[in-house]
Amino acid sequence: MSDDNRPMHSGVGPDELGRMRMRGKILRRSASFNVAHAIDDLEPGTGAQSIQRALTLLNLVGLISSERSCGASLSEIAAISGRPKPSVHRMLHALIAMGYVERLDEGGYRLGVQSQILGQLAQKSVDPLVTESESSLLRLAELTQDTVFLTLRTGSYSICARREEGFGEIFNNALAVGDRHPLGIGAGSLAILAELTSAEVDAQFEANAQILAEKYPKVSIDQLRDIIDQARIDGFVHNPGLFAQGSWAVAVPLRIRGSRPRAALSIASIADRITGPRVERLVALLRHEARAIAAALGSGADSGPGTARDDDSAFAELDLTAAEVDDER
Repeated sequence: MSDDNRPMHSGVGPDELGRMRMRGKILRRSASFNVAHAIDDLEPGTGAQSIQRALTLLNLVGLISSERSCGASLSEIAAISGRPKPSVHRMLHALIAMGYVERLDEGGYRLGVQSQILGQLAQKSVDPLVTESESSLLRLAELTQDTVFLTLRTGSYSICARREEGFGEIFNNALAVGDRHPLGIGAGSLAILAELTSAEVDAQFEANAQILAEKYPKVSIDQLRDIIDQARIDGFVHNPGLFAQGSWAVAVPLRIRGSRPRAALSIASIADRITGPRVERLVALLRHEARAIAAALGSGADSGPGTARDDDSAFAELDLTAAEVDDER
């Protein structure tokens, strides 16, 4: 029985069911992104290619099965990975033999005990920035009723490390936790680039020139440079729906003293909610939380233009009650 044909649980309303289905679509799209960005041109015969492909499949199993009790099907894993079914089947069985994947009675695949143990071990060494940002993201999502993200830099890529949704009716599906994109794709990613020198920005665009041309043909590097230049003037990034249709965003960098630029906070929604005077209020809220995170990490680093009074005004002026949020819509 397909996901859409399963009976609705008595405790799940139509709105929440719709969001659950949307999350499933986001996860499948995220899996596709991550496969597209995987390096598959490693030198054959060294073993590196096999390791890369096995880890890509492991990632797919984790992403897809996280929202499905029946696990990830072989057909879907093969379709998203672009690998032949027999090849995927052999690799999955190797991962099963090592305990990283297990096959359910229904036929689907999910992460195995060894993967779960690795996850538990990883929790002991979670990046403090990710931990300290949790309360800030929750607060921003509650105050704005929009979707809030923490973006981290990993080499010449950025990754969505955290995502929190407001309780408003608008559900942003442009970015999911674990999504990997070349630096410059996404408001948070651009906010990180705006903190680098021009030479460093050039180096990142050069490193990602091929993937940008192949996977993001509608986005030009000149466009990205213009946004970065404006961000250096304004102290924040304003993305006018450049990367995902209908998804606008604002972002500010997280400036941690003694640390290279590697993180940003962003808020995404529809155009009507990321334009006009509301942009200034959202940016003030983002800066307030960026300062709070920096302080929690033992750094008083500045997060850009603006004062504590500006932040307080933003809290006072932004629509905070559910009734007011509904009136906006």
